[in-house]
Amino acid sequence: MVLFLRECAMQPRTIVAAGKCSVRSEVASWSRASPTASRRHLSSPGDVPALCEFLHEASSHVAALGPDFAADRDRLDGLRQRLREERCHLAVLGQFKRGKSTLVNALLGKAVLPTAIVPLTSIPTFLRGGEELSARVLFDEGKPEERFAGPDAAALAEFLARFVTESANPRNRLGVRQVEATCPAPILEQGVALIDTPGIGSIFRHNTEATINFLPQCDAALFVVSADPPITEVEVEFLKLARRKLARLFFILNKADYLDEDERRTAVAFLQQVLCEQVGFASPPRVFCVSARQGLAARQRRDPAGWEQSGMAQIERQIVDFLLNEKREVLHGAVCRQASDVLAEVERRLRLTVRSLNMPLAELDERVRLFEKSLARIDEQQIVLLKRVDAEEHRLADSVKQRAEQWLPKSRRFFEEVVRECERQQGAQWSEEPTREAIAAAMPGFFERAFGEERRLCEEELRDALLPHRRRADELIAEVHRLVEKLFDVPFEPPREEISLARAELPYWRTHRWKFTSIGAIPDSWIDQLFPLRWRKARIRRRVLEQVEYLVTRNVGDLRYSMLENLKRSVREFREALTGSIARTMQTTRRALDSALGRRTKDAAALAPEIARLESAIAVVRHLREQADPRGRSAELAAPSTQDPGDDALGPA
Repeated sequence: MVLFLRECAMQPRTIVAAGKCSVRSEVASWSRASPTASRRHLSSPGDVPALCEFLHEASSHVAALGPDFAADRDRLDGLRQRLREERCHLAVLGQFKRGKSTLVNALLGKAVLPTAIVPLTSIPTFLRGGEELSARVLFDEGKPEERFAGPDAAALAEFLARFVTESANPRNRLGVRQVEATCPAPILEQGVALIDTPGIGSIFRHNTEATINFLPQCDAALFVVSADPPITEVEVEFLKLARRKLARLFFILNKADYLDEDERRTAVAFLQQVLCEQVGFASPPRVFCVSARQGLAARQRRDPAGWEQSGMAQIERQIVDFLLNEKREVLHGAVCRQASDVLAEVERRLRLTVRSLNMPLAELDERVRLFEKSLARIDEQQIVLLKRVDAEEHRLADSVKQRAEQWLPKSRRFFEEVVRECERQQGAQWSEEPTREAIAAAMPGFFERAFGEERRLCEEELRDALLPHRRRADELIAEVHRLVEKLFDVPFEPPREEISLARAELPYWRTHRWKFTSIGAIPDSWIDQLFPLRWRKARIRRRVLEQVEYLVTRNVGDLRYSMLENLKRSVREFREALTGSIARTMQTTRRALDSALGRRTKDAAALAPEIARLESAIAVVRHLREQADPRGRSAELAAPSTQDPGDDALGPA
């Protein structure tokens, strides 16, 4: 929630010093500007440069009020930075040999990602805008990262090939976690971040599960298929999960240049039929037919007609541009609302100072006393609230532990079935080594899926559990505001943001180093060969199931620990935000009143110029608010609203 009188309260002495050289000149210079022109430049939703310019101007005006408003200036600067850094995260999904990397290269206009006729290692590559070609390779187990920088796209592709191709990094033996690259491509400079995800159905099953867990952090995804072969069962099963995780999913039929017009229509119709009948789409989704190979060639030779003919221009216009404009409009509105809230807070602080300076000294003393008495009661309520949050954390931790216990028998059953399947397939030739390899192959995928399910449940429980406490914290802050409104006649206007849980600003890829080997390998004992088949199998089964028990216990323990640590961190951040918001609201109001009391040693004549300058500053801030929120909300300070402020696209600035 926007904090009333955040950080430093207004001190009249500072206003005098600042006002002589800045507040009055700021009012004069601002009044000379055309209000119509000023409003017009914020009237187009999604006009990021105009909004950035406005936030810079507003920040300058607020900074001119003096150092006590530095926190408010920083919040406006933070909104501007958020606006500049906002990205539309577009994942590119698909099975091996569908042409995902070529499609990304075509969108970039240069062959940055390596392509191959053999599978690439299942490692995600994140591409963002930058002034030069560069790359950073991140490893597991704390291994130092490797970097690349240079002007040559071919050299960058060669560098990346060392880490993301199966030939150079078989089965990811180098332990690469993810690759990040920057490229001065127009699509990236517009604000798109492309993520080339691991191929579906790759040799690393857990990366498919990690892809599913990753998708909710993306704004949209392009799912790449081709006519040869048609969409597979693996892709259908993936899409059933993925479509529930994504806000928007677009379908690309690549390699369309290999098909004639009739074959293309048949391929599109078949794909749409499968998507409706097997994946669950209510109506046939649109399919974009492209040739990424031709599109890349057209971009490289700067051939607009070839780019259009390849079908890639449609993706750029109808998908990328649409997503960018949509996200910018939402972000534009949210930033404007929060900028208006910051300016409303500045205006309230100025009004509180003016009201306190105009009030008879005896009356001011009495109202300050009543204010302090009421704050003591709010302090007590805050203590009660924090105890309830602590109790909620313990309850949620118990819930995580109970679910972890349920994963133990579920995991045992799964891997015991893996063992039984190996025994059935190998018959009399059943041995220990291939069984352990089958367990090792199944272990990461199973537990990555378990991690995704558990994280989703934890997030839902945490959100539901903390929501009433967050609202109660907002109520306590509102009580302080209303107390000021009642005692000092400074109207209270509920802002449109609230204390919220922290969220990741940029998507991140997360996999885990699940344990799938025991403390030591268990070789087939030569003694086993001396026993009859039934006894030999019993000995192998006993050893393998002992290993299964060890692995299941270790991995479920890791899962439980990870969830408890996430829970502890989230609740701690929530508690800090809650207590900080309430404490700052109380402290800044106290400091403002103390400052006003100290200034009352002057007579009325000495205070008059100071009050006049404050009134001028209020006029400047109100004018700024009218531009940030021109629909009338800032025309008059409103009475308390019942609007739920939880719909803004941004968290607290």
